[in-house]
Amino acid sequence: MKVGIAFLLICVAVSVASPCTDVSSGTIGLTGNALAQLALTLPSAYSSAMNDASGQINTWSIGNVIIVSNYKSWTIAISSANGGYLVNTVNGSEKVQYTMTLGSLAVAKNLSGAWTSTAQSKTTKSGSTYAFSIAFTASTTTYWQTGTYSDTLTVTIAGS
Repeated sequence: MKVGIAFLLICVAVSVASPCTDVSSGTIGLTGNALAQLALTLPSAYSSAMNDASGQINTWSIGNVIIVSNYKSWTIAISSANGGYLVNTVNGSEKVQYTMTLGSLAVAKNLSGAWTSTAQSKTTKSGSTYAFSIAFTASTTTYWQTGTYSDTLTVTIAGS
């Protein structure tokens, strides 16, 4: 009888010491949200003399375009209000065609239509800097009409 009571006490002691014999688990979800970073810094409006000497190549170093992006993929697009021409503000038929360069992304590109870069990857926190310039060549036979020539460029960045 003493063996039976001892066995019963051992069984009770084991049950009290570990009341849950089933192992159970759960999960905790952790979520963070990185806010989108997409910023564009453009140079100020630019004005310069146009050298009309025969065959003279005019290169205007407009300034730096800086892009900050944490998107996996982003593009920059540039379009010209005048289709890639500096147009005389008094006589719109007087035009000077130019090409634009944007660092290594675009070299001597004609803006007769909008230009869009290939997809680029995220930048450093200080951004990616691209030197922006335009170039045009004076005619070897005719002068440009006197006056002011202008164009307006629209620069757009998009991330995905």
